[in-house]
Amino acid sequence: MEGGEFHSSELRQRLLEGTKIVGGEEKVIRYDESSAPNPLLTVFPRSENDVAEIVKYCREKGLQCFAQSGGHNWRVRNHKQIDVVICMRTLNNISIDESTQTVTLGGGTIIGELVEAVTAKKLEVATGVCNTVGVLGTLLHGGTGRYTGKYGLGIDNLLSINIVDASGKLHQNINRATDPELWWAICGAGSSFGIVTQATIKAYPQSNDGLSWNCTMIFTDPSAPELERILEAIAKTPMDENMSLQCSFARLPPTGFPSLIVMPWYYGSESEAEKVWGRVLDPSFKPFVKNAVILPGNKVNEGNDAICTMGGRKPGVGMGIERLDLAAFLEVWSLWAEFTKIEGAEGSAILIERFSKAKSLSIPDSATVFPHSHRGIAYEVVCFPIYKNETLDIKAGTFSQRIRDIWVQKCGNPETPRCYGACAGFDEPLENMFGGKERVQKLIEIKRRWDSENYWGALFDIV
Repeated sequence: MEGGEFHSSELRQRLLEGTKIVGGEEKVIRYDESSAPNPLLTVFPRSENDVAEIVKYCREKGLQCFAQSGGHNWRVRNHKQIDVVICMRTLNNISIDESTQTVTLGGGTIIGELVEAVTAKKLEVATGVCNTVGVLGTLLHGGTGRYTGKYGLGIDNLLSINIVDASGKLHQNINRATDPELWWAICGAGSSFGIVTQATIKAYPQSNDGLSWNCTMIFTDPSAPELERILEAIAKTPMDENMSLQCSFARLPPTGFPSLIVMPWYYGSESEAEKVWGRVLDPSFKPFVKNAVILPGNKVNEGNDAICTMGGRKPGVGMGIERLDLAAFLEVWSLWAEFTKIEGAEGSAILIERFSKAKSLSIPDSATVFPHSHRGIAYEVVCFPIYKNETLDIKAGTFSQRIRDIWVQKCGNPETPRCYGACAGFDEPLENMFGGKERVQKLIEIKRRWDSENYWGALFDIV
């Protein structure tokens, strides 16, 4: 096979003048480097047509390409076979139509850029909780975030897309009316059908002037009874459309003590927030740190910046669970606390997220590949082994699998495990991500028509 310099020289002749192409030594760092591609080339397209030309060239030369925007998705299945990475970050244009309350964005836009743009127009959109994640990377696999309770999932707010297929053809203005079957598949498994170069989504006028309440409580080295009481308070709190919660197990500097971090969020006033989150804010709880702030719309995700840093090895595993089984989470805590004693693995974490799902469940089950069984997940949970030394890979994999097994066996229905596709591990069955054999079979049939060779198989093996 020809080398990177040869392909770079040929490819430049087919792309817009000034298009940046770099060799493997200048590859873009991903969030999780444990399954990051080591490409011959990384190309930064300047237009949608550039993306199409790159794909055409790769197909002509027998090269495997892979697109990324934020670069946060872990578990790139075919990372060792990827020759060319298409870094979409150069396609981050955002156009807002205030009259129709829609936003059109380039395929490389990240969440922080979108949030800043719509906030400036006193609007808001359904998007994720980490500013450096690609908008479409999270949206095409469902898309949960602060406003899920009000506006549903990201896919419920998607209006149209432009997409480059496996032959390098650019299809424009694909929507539910133009291709109902493809649209059904795109809304939950979008990355498996091509590179989405542009999307149009719904926007909404801000409520409460965009101001939200966010509280951070840190419980350092909590006792088992204390941990149980806090988790029970979370579980017993009813969720309305203006609420979301993140909870994590982490060792925080400077002490490095194991800590429980609880972050309730409310889209409304402080007094309303304190009322709806009364159980979690129980004065008998004694957090080491408690800090409540009012956030403007463009700072809504600010508290998550620390967990979204790039680089290192983070082979995470996520599941959807029904309940916070207290005995199970004490076991998870114990396993996590033990794993994070390993030198180099101290930054590993457990994440629990909770959103109101009533709006999401109002969408018909037949509307998208993302099923009702997953729309109604009570808690999204993720195990994050975080370290740099690849010699810890086996231990990290064993740790993640043990945590996953506890969640499946004790916190949900073992007969029908559920997993949010964007957080899936390497070997998660398709039925667990897309809701059963009939849905998976339909997805496979659509995939055969659009990508019979599974060229876009980096994240899901839909065959």
